[in-house]
Amino acid sequence: MPKLLATTLVLLCAPLVSGATPGPQEWIGSSTAAPDPSSAERFGEVPDFSFTEADGRTVTRADLLGSPWLAVPFFVKCTGPCPSITTDLRTRLHDALTGTVIRIVSLSLDPTLDTPVELAEYRELRHIDPARWWFLTSDDEARMQRFLTEGLKVPAQRAAAQDGATVEYGLSITHGTRMPVIDSEGRIAGWYELAAPTIVKGVPDSAQHEAAIAAHYALVQARLMALAGRPYERAPTLAGNARPYSPLPLVNACLNGTAFVLLVLGLVAIKRGRRERHELLMKLAFAASAAFLASYLYYHGVVQRQYGPTRYNGVGFARTAYYVLLVTHVILAVVNLPMVLRTFWLAHKARWDAHRRLAKLTLPIWLYVSITGVIVYLVLYPFNPAP
Repeated sequence: MPKLLATTLVLLCAPLVSGATPGPQEWIGSSTAAPDPSSAERFGEVPDFSFTEADGRTVTRADLLGSPWLAVPFFVKCTGPCPSITTDLRTRLHDALTGTVIRIVSLSLDPTLDTPVELAEYRELRHIDPARWWFLTSDDEARMQRFLTEGLKVPAQRAAAQDGATVEYGLSITHGTRMPVIDSEGRIAGWYELAAPTIVKGVPDSAQHEAAIAAHYALVQARLMALAGRPYERAPTLAGNARPYSPLPLVNACLNGTAFVLLVLGLVAIKRGRRERHELLMKLAFAASAAFLASYLYYHGVVQRQYGPTRYNGVGFARTAYYVLLVTHVILAVVNLPMVLRTFWLAHKARWDAHRRLAKLTLPIWLYVSITGVIVYLVLYPFNPAP
């Protein structure tokens, strides 16, 4: 049995380890989808499009070939992150692009109000050079959303009012703030966080707040300059503030997987009448689950409190399925704990009839909680889609 158990655990944890190898430590807000400026990594081609620029002309994918560009979803009436991102881009990146072929391209998610005339006024009020920063709109909101979500892999949607409640207009459209950088051949070269609250998560004072934002915009500028073949200064790192790789999610998944295997072996043992082996295996399963609970509470109470939660980037059915899985996992874990303790107590008191009746309910839930813990890890880490 020990050999079988060891082999099973190795087979279970091997794919977890292979899919969870951390990348190099990056700037605040970055990840493996935000490559180093000189990286040759690409994430697929931008599909063709045809939108209207603020000056009234039609702009297509072909018009941007030969020029690296930063795509920025936004809408004029936004009361969320759009105003601060536009301001930061204007003050931190706009002037640095003078004399280059690099462009910023803002894509309106609200074509009903964001007409070319409105966008031209918006740009003029902010003293933005139309040669370096284009503002595009569409006569079809759904087409623009599809281009962003499917073409640029940036989440975007209009919130629907529910139960008669109204949604504040400036918050009715939501979108991601990790913006894609596109190379001169029309390929996505990475996604870079531009929303200050995300970038500076956990940064304690205003001086470090400013340094964090400056460092991240410097990274975006360096990436664009490198794609344009221009000299650039490497963005400064912020020692002590970058989010570190934590092995605890992988450890938690392995503990859940271990509990699952031990529970299955314990069930097989009791079915074969091997009560002592069953007792040992169930105690080991309980120990694995207890170790998971301690590690889980530490990770969410200490690590995530400092650096923020890891978010699932899937959309549509995948996002719904993930949250159904997560919610049922958490709820059943809470329900299962007193059931497990009661089942063990009945065994300790040798009340075997009551023990068996409760175990028939406890074991399936315990198995579900354990295996879904592994699945949640796989979905949230190795197989989490790019934002």
